[in-house]
Amino acid sequence: MKISELRPRMPVTVSKNESLASAAKLLADEEIGALVVFEPQGLAGVLSERDIVRAIADGFDIEETEVCEYMTEAAVVAEETAVIGDAIAKMNDSGIRHIVVTSDGDVSGMISMRDVVGLLGTDWPEL
Repeated sequence: MKISELRPRMPVTVSKNESLASAAKLLADEEIGALVVFEPQGLAGVLSERDIVRAIADGFDIEETEVCEYMTEAAVVAEETAVIGDAIAKMNDSGIRHIVVTSDGDVSGMISMRDVVGLLGTDWPEL
């Protein structure tokens, strides 16, 4: 089964210069766990709920702290034509729950571990 068959969600994006508080509100409003961070040159990274929790635990004021200070710059990506098992392996190896999906090198979506777990209710397609 290909990643594209999971129907990756269009990524919700944030600027690397926005505040973590603004990013947290966006996560809550969209009911998602991670945002794709863009800059004029393209993909800059990913900001997850865990990143915001880490900033709070470090004692930073999330109203004043920018996304770029806590985002993961080396976003883990997978081409939409790859098999889901490849995405699962990347998530597991990196200890992450979200992966950026690309199409011919351009960001086309995002999948989460929740999307993958959703397959458990199906007839167990070949991953």
